[in-house]
Amino acid sequence: MVFDLLMDPGINVAVQTFSVPVTALFTQGEFLDSMPWYFLIISLITFGLHPRFGVRLATVFGLNVGLNEAVKLFSHMPRPYWVSEAVTAYSGHSSFGFPSGAAMSGAVMYGYIAAIIRRWWVVLVCIILLLATSMVRIISGIHFALDILGGWVIGLLLLAVFLLLMPRAEEFAARLSRPVRLLLFIAVAAIPILLVIPAYLSLAGWQLPSAWANLALQQSGEAINPVRIQFAWGASGIIFGSLFGYEFLRSRGGWNPPQDLKQRAAVVVAGILSVLVVNAGIPLVWKTIGITAMIPQLAAFLSMAVVMFWLMACVPALAAKAGYTG
Repeated sequence: MVFDLLMDPGINVAVQTFSVPVTALFTQGEFLDSMPWYFLIISLITFGLHPRFGVRLATVFGLNVGLNEAVKLFSHMPRPYWVSEAVTAYSGHSSFGFPSGAAMSGAVMYGYIAAIIRRWWVVLVCIILLLATSMVRIISGIHFALDILGGWVIGLLLLAVFLLLMPRAEEFAARLSRPVRLLLFIAVAAIPILLVIPAYLSLAGWQLPSAWANLALQQSGEAINPVRIQFAWGASGIIFGSLFGYEFLRSRGGWNPPQDLKQRAAVVVAGILSVLVVNAGIPLVWKTIGITAMIPQLAAFLSMAVVMFWLMACVPALAAKAGYTG
């Protein structure tokens, strides 16, 4: 009974038709589940607090993306607009629905920020952002209520395990020689791919229901092809670039944000803008030289790895060179 209620597209229809202005507002919130937004948050933590907090957030975020895609493939459940003509699709998505990646990423990222800062207004902002992100997905017809609830639960469980194991993992890594530590970073970066491959192989022989495909195309104008690995390569790139970037920064003496608030604000603003520019420009480079067409998985990995290396190593190093350091 509860499962059927949480998978009822009538909930989506009800919230979509409750208020035209509210629907119009929330359907503009797709950016809350976009890589530029996530890069902005990671940059804010890295440049505003300290790179060590940024690298931890980036690592758990990359693990989250891989785990989310693995669970999506294992569960292979539809989205509301794939199964109900009454649901309006405000955007098209080709991956499976459960669990919501936006809800899961929000639980991990905002939960981590709330856990490390622990100020009431920060916790409140994090809760508001998580709820807003989740409501966007329901109002846009992208997720059932079950997808959102599942994303929250799995994301918070992942975050709890990460926070529990992180101190021990860092102590272990610190005792290793640099070459061995770099090999460990490669192994950690491979986790999203290692999670997703068995899930993908489990769908061998499974056929996408034609009713889902036809209705999804009718509702959004976009064809769906959910039985494929879409995000794990980029997730591995995020972890790889973050860990190697932080190691590079530490090898150059590290970096502390400036104590002067104006200088810190300048680093944050300039750093975020540079990260967004690199994120927009790097895929064009791979496309121009042909990597995207020949090996799209490599292009996805390299794009995320370069952006995160720039964020974690280059921006702090340039800030230090310019005298913007604590």
